[in-house]
Amino acid sequence: MKKVKKIISYLKGIIIKRISPFLQIVVLFVIALVLLTAYAFREKPVKLFTLDIKQGPVKQIVSPTVLPVGLCAANSRIVQDTIAMDSSKQKFLLIGDSMLEGLGYRLNDYCRQNGHTMNSVIWYSSSSLWYGNCDTLAYFIKKFEPTYIILVLGANELFIKDIFQRDPLVKHILAQIGDRKYIWVGPPNWKDDTGINSLIVKNTGYKRYYPSKNLKYNRFKDGAHPTRESAKMWMDSVAGFIMNKSKYPVLLNFPSDSIKKKSPPTTLLMPNPPPNL
Repeated sequence: MKKVKKIISYLKGIIIKRISPFLQIVVLFVIALVLLTAYAFREKPVKLFTLDIKQGPVKQIVSPTVLPVGLCAANSRIVQDTIAMDSSKQKFLLIGDSMLEGLGYRLNDYCRQNGHTMNSVIWYSSSSLWYGNCDTLAYFIKKFEPTYIILVLGANELFIKDIFQRDPLVKHILAQIGDRKYIWVGPPNWKDDTGINSLIVKNTGYKRYYPSKNLKYNRFKDGAHPTRESAKMWMDSVAGFIMNKSKYPVLLNFPSDSIKKKSPPTTLLMPNPPPNL
């Protein structure tokens, strides 16, 4: 401690001669901080008579020997939430509005590569208002008996006012899915929406929701629908999410170039909304 005092006294003498009083205080504070930090990393504390001079918490903050309780709990949850990938054959149902048309071709490539099968149902101009007021989804679930549902819905309600009034309809859609594996693929926004993406994820959670609005697309002349090539890359991203980040990961290895391109089996529904809407 005597050596430290001598160093501080020496440095103070130099500082007083060369800089202003304000800067003297700043420099002395920095010197004190450096010395205290160095002392915090000392292997053993210095004794003053019979008492140990307490070391600061800098070392524990910079290089902790024990993780904080909250962080341990968070890491524990991550481990518990990890689900083994299902490599068994899946029966996909790709259903929703017209945005899924381009996705269907690429999903079929993934199915052929990985031993899965699929059916596609396109209800043109549909929305949660339509699917949420009828049993169309339940009908096709019963018909095709899918093991995994990919719902593509929301593009036709990007700009609806009071969108959160549709919350009961979204809940009815999810009730038809029940306990089956699924993800909801959000709309490929071309402008900011009024809340449809927030409404979806509020009901599904982040591990069953793919935020398509975060991607960039080349689009057809209507300015909304992604081109076939852009939809292909969109589906590649969705497949990566399903396999690596979703609540229900299944095997979706990237299709090889040798996979022969085929149109998926598709049911088309015309844009006639349910009665009484």
